[in-house]
Amino acid sequence: MPLQHGRSIRHAVLDDAPAILSVFQSCNLFFSPRHRQDHISLIEVMDWLENVTDKHPMLVLEQQGNLIAWCSIEPFYGLPAFDSACEISLYVSPTYQRSGVGRDLFHHLEAQRKVLGFTHLVAYIYASNLESQGFFQRQGFDEWGVLPNIAQNEGITEDVYLLGREF
Repeated sequence: MPLQHGRSIRHAVLDDAPAILSVFQSCNLFFSPRHRQDHISLIEVMDWLENVTDKHPMLVLEQQGNLIAWCSIEPFYGLPAFDSACEISLYVSPTYQRSGVGRDLFHHLEAQRKVLGFTHLVAYIYASNLESQGFFQRQGFDEWGVLPNIAQNEGITEDVYLLGREF
């Protein structure tokens, strides 16, 4: 899908794995830079890509051929009763945050919701990640719950917010 500023959105492919990992690591503020590579590996990202389906895609947004953002939807909870609900993950390279990239990627996904078959999206956001909370709230998400002190890493314990949207 062509956008402004030489941007386009497409389905991720296996060759995108290093760039997807790079964007993920640059955005995950909960882990210190020296330990980020210990938490998610290139092999794990490749596994993510090998497990995408037509109903649960991973999309990338490129600007002039450079991957600068990605999003994916995955089954929520894994039971048939929840088939129309998906967990969303969306990451934008820090250089491009607050420039409409995340919004464009989210709106592209939202426009495909009937084909993809979801009626609800759920996002898990660290309590300290105010930027992501604000982004999802601007996209119509509400706070549906809090998982207290569930995230623990490098001596830090943090709440995770459950944000959701019904379409």
